[in-house]
Amino acid sequence: MNRKFEVIALTFVLLLSRPLLSEEKHEHEAQAEAGHAHEEEDENPAVGPDKGITETDHEKGFKLSPEAVKRFGITSRTVVSSQAVSLPKSAIFFGLQERNIFRERAGFYRRVDFKTISKSAGEYTISSDDLIAGDRVVITGIGFLRIAEIASEGGGAVGHSH
Repeated sequence: MNRKFEVIALTFVLLLSRPLLSEEKHEHEAQAEAGHAHEEEDENPAVGPDKGITETDHEKGFKLSPEAVKRFGITSRTVVSSQAVSLPKSAIFFGLQERNIFRERAGFYRRVDFKTISKSAGEYTISSDDLIAGDRVVITGIGFLRIAEIASEGGGAVGHSH
């Protein structure tokens, strides 16, 4: 799939995964009419049991629903040793100033650092202190995971902001 299409598709899914206020009054308007002040919410509206992102944890990362994993074609490979892991280039997230991989452990996805041991045209051999035997490294769908990561941290646009 085209990476631009992946980003657009995930954005729509994240926006559509939350309940809509189509026929109800806007929450802020209703609170204002009731005399309640506008307060920042602690809960992330992009995360919940009925959403694509089902859970977040500061240390572990974020969990996705099985439907989100399937829909976005997220596949992974089991790690045998953290000392030398061979991965296709598609598994590497290239940010502006860093490169990372996405680890899956106990259902939680987390972006982690790695060191390149060697690389060829289509494959990297890496090591990471953040990997242990039994972890899984995401091979496809990392663009979706990055957007989900941003949304899980409250950085995505869900609704509108003030």
